[in-house]
Parts: sequence; C-alpha cells; structure tokens
Amino acid sequence: MHYGLGLSFAKVTALMARLGVASTAGALCQASQRQASTDLVAVHHELIRRANSSPVLVMDETGWRVGGAPAWLWEATNAELTLYWVARGRGFDQACEVVEAGYAGTIVRDGWAPYRRYEKAKHQTCIGHLLRRCHEMDQDLPNWARPLPRRAKTLLLDALAARDLAPEARPAAAAELTERLGELCQARSSHEPVRRLLAHMAKEAPAMFSFLGDDQVDATNWRAEQGIRPAVVNRKVWGGNRTDRGGRAQGTIMSVMRTAAQHGVDVIDYLASRARGPDPGLAVLLGH
Repeated sequence: MHYGLGLSFAKVTALMARLGVASTAGALCQASQRQASTDLVAVHHELIRRANSSPVLVMDETGWRVGGAPAWLWEATNAELTLYWVARGRGFDQACEVVEAGYAGTIVRDGWAPYRRYEKAKHQTCIGHLLRRCHEMDQDLPNWARPLPRRAKTLLLDALAARDLAPEARPAAAAELTERLGELCQARSSHEPVRRLLAHMAKEAPAMFSFLGDDQVDATNWRAEQGIRPAVVNRKVWGGNRTDRGGRAQGTIMSVMRTAAQHGVDVIDYLASRARGPDPGLAVLLGH
C-alpha cells in the first residue's frame, strides 16, 4: 500500500485498523526498512549485477524529495528488470550509484548531458523527445523560422519508419539518415531556439540511429517513462522520503515490486515466501 499505491504509513495504519489489524506507522516503517536492508539485499544486489551485464539499459530520472529537500529518483530498466534509487543529485556520480561508469552495453536515454559520460557504452537518444520539441517549435515559432524544425521532424519520422525495413536494408537507411542529419545541422538560422535545436542534434548525432542496427534497442525511452510514472503519481500523493535510509528502502522495494510486475509475479506472495523461507531466489522473481 505504501510503496505501490502511495499511501503514507499513517494512512496504511488507519486502513489496516478498519480491517481489524492493529499496527502503528512507526512499526510499519521500521519493518519496511528492515526488510530492505536485510531480506532483500541479496536479490537487490543480483538485480544490479544483472543490469550492469545486460546488453541494453533504458535510463531516466525525475524530481523527488528527501526530508523536504530536493532529490532525484533514478531508474534503469529493460525487458527483464527495473531498478530505482533515490539520490541527492542529478549528476553522473549519482547515476553511477547503480549503473557502473564502465557499463559497456547500449544506454537508451533522453538528452540529459551526464548520460554522455558513459564513454564505454553505445547510446540511443530518445527520438520521441526530439519529435515533441520539433512539433512544439513548428507550432510556436514565426512562419519564417519553421522550415528547419520541419526538416528535422521529417528526418526523425523517416528514421522511425525505417524500423519497418528488412534488417539487411537498415544499415543503408541509417547511412542515408546520418548524411541528411549532417546537412541539417550545418544549416544556419537567425532564430536562437532553432540554433539550439540544431546544436543539440549535432551533439546527439552519434546516438541518433543506433536502434536501426540492433533490434534490442528502442528508438525512444518509453520503457523508462512507463516505469517511472507510478513513482511520479506516488510522489504527488505523499511527497517523497523523510530520510536517506527511507530513500534507500524506497529504491530497493520498488525495484523488486516493478521487476515482479514485469514477469507477472505476485510480489506479496514473493515477499511472504522470503519471510517464511527457504529463500525463493531471483529465479522466482523473474518468473522462471
């Protein structure tokens, strides 16, 4: 109820009392933190190990609060698992608290600069973010400034359409799109927002069409946005965590819950099995 539905521990206590179960908010909080720091440590570490050895990770972050102060909820996900962690910052060091600096797979992400510091990884920038930016510029800019954002939008739509080509035809399509992108980024505009768009696309050019060379790589970061949405809803209900320890418990328990949901595993049954013993292990969590 707390980590999945966003109810505060006090509200959980009140609801349980209506069902005839006596408890206190403090007892529930302590029990949750104890489980995150003992029972779930091994499975959480294994999820982190698997994430760092996986071929693709989709990453994102959103605003959070710890003790009323600004913080960030980070996420790394793929088709097999999802990891969350709460950190006090939004920089590369905070990203590396879970995804190692030497990660060598492909990272699908938005244009936030710290992600580019994963120098050993391949990258795929989110085409969806760029398309929305181009669409908004096409709607808001004066007529004389719209041609270049429209060219960028057409280029991005053509890139998405290239996913329907036969695998052997995609490298040629990627080469043609890369050439068009280079020509677009060399264009000149007297409008500052257009210049910023072209500069950003030029910087992201090496990460623009990776998805055409690998079927495991998505063209957008939809997986991360879908995974982070429930946390955003919960944050709006109760605001965040009171302590850093609570933030660590938040990340661990949410990671287990989301990964279980990805595999159709009932997380309450899974947690109950861990409490009763023997340890059901990671295979059960992953639906094997």
